[in-house]
Amino acid sequence: MKRTLSLEEIKKTELHILIEFRGICENLGLRYYLSGGTLLGAIRHKGFIPWDDDIDLAMPRSDYSRLIEFSQKYEHNDYKFIFFDSKGKSLPYAKFVNTKTLIDAKYADDEMQKHLWLDIMPMDGLPEDSHEVANIYKKAEFYRKIIGLCNAKLGEGKKPIRKAFKYILKPLALIYGKRRAISNLNHLAVKYDYDTAKYVGAITWGLYGISEKMLKKDVDKNAEVMFEGEIFSSFSCWKYYLENLYGDYMQLPPPEKRINHEMIVWTDDE
Repeated sequence: MKRTLSLEEIKKTELHILIEFRGICENLGLRYYLSGGTLLGAIRHKGFIPWDDDIDLAMPRSDYSRLIEFSQKYEHNDYKFIFFDSKGKSLPYAKFVNTKTLIDAKYADDEMQKHLWLDIMPMDGLPEDSHEVANIYKKAEFYRKIIGLCNAKLGEGKKPIRKAFKYILKPLALIYGKRRAISNLNHLAVKYDYDTAKYVGAITWGLYGISEKMLKKDVDKNAEVMFEGEIFSSFSCWKYYLENLYGDYMQLPPPEKRINHEMIVWTDDE
């Protein structure tokens, strides 16, 4: 019988996904880091941000590539990795999903949003010149917008003007091509090697632009953080990172900015 999950049930399911992923990384000796809103939640709330409904992780590109190899032989009744689209083309980031859940996402029609997930962002090298870093993130933002428009549901949006513009912009994005945008984004991200760079950051889905830039030596120093009663890995420069992304990160945002994915999640009770 199909049953809709509450926000708390969604979080509990996602925590189990994260615990499974942690075990895989520990067994393979892979580096992973809580990042984005998940790291913010770990530091400020010792767990999920109360209104949040997803999990963000980052991995050095070399570890990410090893995880791709492992995923091709990984078999589990409840979980799977998504690194490629239906045509076998690499996606700009990966998901580790619970296949027993199904999602109706409000604003996007995307094969990566069918099941409850955690996001895995590859981290790549960045140049030392700040202007060049800014240019990389500006190009990445353009490609992400193309991808987002290609995935957008027509007639959906939080504001009437956004709904209207989708009818104009989505056809243009489709002409440019989702796969072309993803390919260009992936090529842009790997221009500088992670392992030899002085600075690193998430590029393919680094939504905060140049603020994502960190010293590699600080990222490589592992830090343990508490999240929902479990210990997970992050980078030692978490304070610098959170200040760059959120400013006064211990201050709660106003109620109107406490948003989530507005998704409906259900599962079949056995």
